[in-house]
Amino acid sequence: MIRRAFTLIEILICMAILAIVGSGAIYKGAGLLRDRRFSTSLQKITSEIFLTKSLAQNYQTDIHLILEQKKGKVYLSRHVDSANNFLKSLFKIKVVFPEIIFGSEGDIKEIHFYGNGWIEGEDKLNLSMASHCKKQYSVEIKHSFRKAL
Repeated sequence: MIRRAFTLIEILICMAILAIVGSGAIYKGAGLLRDRRFSTSLQKITSEIFLTKSLAQNYQTDIHLILEQKKGKVYLSRHVDSANNFLKSLFKIKVVFPEIIFGSEGDIKEIHFYGNGWIEGEDKLNLSMASHCKKQYSVEIKHSFRKAL
């Protein structure tokens, strides 16, 4: 029995089919990657909010959490109104989330966590994916006390 090798045409056809199938998988994978980055950023923002609340109560100090939207990105920063430099350096952060938006350009949301458990500011944050606003997520800030206005 004589074995015949593949012709150049057969190899090119197989490569073209693999290229078409592969490009479809890459296209689907890019969307999944974008969705995963969005959900990871949401988890980070949520954990920062609850960490800030916990730190304010544990260290009995006032902490301000600021979400600012600039240039299509959300900047999260934490500030402490304490004379203690150790606490200032421990709690001060600035994080950028390019995948998330929550309003129009220049919007600022502030949440003040007080050492006695009181919270002043936003009750709920509605966050959206920056690439398309169809995906939305709400972060509820639950607390035991609410500062009277």
